[in-house]
Amino acid sequence: MTVRHDAYARQLIARAKDGAIPPQEVRQIAQTVTECRSGRELYQRLYAVARAGGPEYEPLIAAHLIYPEDPEVSALAVQVLTAHWKVGMKYRRQILELLGSPERDTSDDAFLAAVSGAGAILHDGFDTELLGTLLKLAEEGRGECNDDLVQRLAVEALARALGASHAELTRLPEGVTRAQWSQSLRSAARQKLQEAAPQP
Repeated sequence: MTVRHDAYARQLIARAKDGAIPPQEVRQIAQTVTECRSGRELYQRLYAVARAGGPEYEPLIAAHLIYPEDPEVSALAVQVLTAHWKVGMKYRRQILELLGSPERDTSDDAFLAAVSGAGAILHDGFDTELLGTLLKLAEEGRGECNDDLVQRLAVEALARALGASHAELTRLPEGVTRAQWSQSLRSAARQKLQEAAPQP
C-alpha cells in the first residue's frame, strides 16, 4: 500500500509541475487536503494544489502557514505565499510567529522558510518589525549551534529586502568579501530602520 501511495504522490507532483492536472481534479485534491492531518500525502497534495491550482486556492494554502503537525507543510505554505504568489504581507503576523522559532519546528523547516519569506515580503513592501527581526537574526543568530547558517540566510534575506535580485544573491560584487557584503547590508538595514523611526 505504501509503495502505491508513494508512486501516486510522485506522479501527482510530476503532473503538477507539467501543468497536467485539470481544474476539476485540482478541486478534488483540494477537497481531500482538508481530510489529511499530516505526513507526506498532505505535503504532496498541497503542493499539487498550489502549483496546478494557483492563487485562487490562497485561503487553503494560508490555513497551513502555522501547522504544528508538520513544519514541512508550513514551510511549503510560506514559500508559496511569499515567494511565488507574493501575497506574504497579508500574513506578516504568521511569518513573525514562525521567526519566533517555535520549539515544535525541530528541523527548522518552517523557521528557515520564514527567514527567506520575510526577505521576499520586504522586497515588495516595508515593515519595520519584519526588517528589525531579520536584522537581529543576521547580527546575533538565535544562540544555537547552527547560527552560522541562520545568520547567512538572514543576511541573504536582508539583501532581498533591500532590493537585490536572485542573481545578485548568488554572486558577490567583484572584490568584495562575504564579510564585507554582510556588514554593508546590515548597515543599510539599520539605516533604513533609523529613517523609519518616529522623530522626537
